Amino acid sequence: MAHAAFFDLDRTILSGASAHVVSRVLRETGIVTRTIPGESLLYQVFETFGENLPSMVLGRQAVLAMRGHSREEVREAARIAAPDLVAMVQPYAQKVIDSHRAEGRSVVLATTTPRDLIEPFAKLMGFDAVIATTYGVDSEGIYTGELEGSYVWSRGKRDAVRAWSQDNDVDLSGSYAYSDSVFDEPLLTAVGFPHCVNPDWRLRLMAAARRWPVMHLDVPHGVAKVPIIGLEAQQMLMKFARPEAFP
Repeated sequence: MAHAAFFDLDRTILSGASAHVVSRVLRETGIVTRTIPGESLLYQVFETFGENLPSMVLGRQAVLAMRGHSREEVREAARIAAPDLVAMVQPYAQKVIDSHRAEGRSVVLATTTPRDLIEPFAKLMGFDAVIATTYGVDSEGIYTGELEGSYVWSRGKRDAVRAWSQDNDVDLSGSYAYSDSVFDEPLLTAVGFPHCVNPDWRLRLMAAARRWPVMHLDVPHGVAKVPIIGLEAQQMLMKFARPEAFP
């Protein structure tokens, strides 16, 4: 059987949230004209602390926001956004991806981000396959506001990876997975070689308990980074503090 390497997207191979870039392009192209309440705040929390349940609620609402829009228009917006997403790729992510390809493994992007919004980026990065949330469309290519299949997150992502692996004769026990989020624990547990990339504090604790390797793709392999949770919290608070409060 073949083997594969599965990569999460946000805060794993990207330095931040893809949704921030994609949302901007969707607005610039006129596809989306309104902002979901709390959207900006959730992006900032996500980029500082990692994935959280409110950000996933926002993601689930997005499928409703797309209802009535043309799939082809959204795909065109995704093609426009793709170069900006490539610019967010961690400096040493491509090297890890290329090393798996050189060793004969399929490289697969496994993300909650909707397929139509991320496939152009995946193509530019040279991924062999994409496992992602899929929005349903009608016979005329218009989004219905419903999902096609399950929401590819947490256990749903693991199940989607298992289904893809079965269809492609891939042995997960000899495969790799990379993620920053504790919510990807089901996927990390499902493969033989889990890797925690820029892990949130919960995944960092889990990695220590299970002796999973921790890595950062913004520094060369072997260079350690010291987690400073207190500093991250301070930086987060500073984002929402009024400048005049600090002389």
